[in-house]
Amino acid sequence: METVDRGSSGRCRVWAFDLSKWYCDCVSAEGTAFIGYWARVRWGPLVLPYAATLVKVQGQDTQERHTLVPCPEPVVRTRELHWVAKRIRAQGVWHVQVPGHSHRLVESPEGSIDWNCHAPQAECRIELADGTRIAGLGYAEHMRLTIRPWQLPFEELCWGRFLAADDALVWIEWRGRHPRRWVFYNGHEEPGSSTIDPSRIVLPDDRGTLELTDPIVLRKGRLLTGPLRAIPAASLLLRGGLRHADEAKWLSRGTFTTPTHTSSGWAVHEVVRLTRGESC
Repeated sequence: METVDRGSSGRCRVWAFDLSKWYCDCVSAEGTAFIGYWARVRWGPLVLPYAATLVKVQGQDTQERHTLVPCPEPVVRTRELHWVAKRIRAQGVWHVQVPGHSHRLVESPEGSIDWNCHAPQAECRIELADGTRIAGLGYAEHMRLTIRPWQLPFEELCWGRFLAADDALVWIEWRGRHPRRWVFYNGHEEPGSSTIDPSRIVLPDDRGTLELTDPIVLRKGRLLTGPLRAIPAASLLLRGGLRHADEAKWLSRGTFTTPTHTSSGWAVHEVVRLTRGESC
């Protein structure tokens, strides 16, 4: 998306906005969770790199690290994804079990949102500099936004992923001016209308139901009081009402039931609220 700015000379300068963002996670069988973020914002002459990790061990406080120093983004290889982030003392490999898929979620005069789910389900290994090793099922996605944050077509975002040995479920719901909903099961978009509730995802035509229980808070609070506070221009990117945006992210146990089987695993899910409204 291009931003028009009039400098002191009165001439128009057109600034393009481009956000590239990776999300990668891994949860062990015991429930130790790792989440990695990598992002780069380009907005006219401004370039902002960012990387962060979140680690949650059962019964302990969430540990977070971040850096504003450029570090390599995740690298996609055949059926694998590698990330080495020495600045935040973490590295990991995701061996993809379910083929990825990509979708353009928005295309408008204001810009676009492209979502590439590289690893709907993966066997992964994480190594931290303190010697901690986390192995389990994981997930990885990349998003590219050319639409400016204050022009996003929703007031509330509900997102989550559930993984078990034979099941991978991903859901996205936008609430607000332009409500939309997507649900993907084992790499394929579910036809029809699924139901997305705080503790339950129901696929249409009795194809499956995911029950979420025992939620553990991974992070909760305003975006600008969390990791984004480290970014000098964050208050510019989240201008206006978005400065008060808040998020809640959980790790929950999940049980997925279909007409043929039942599986158990872990779900990571979140709500990002840009304005006040009903939560999901």
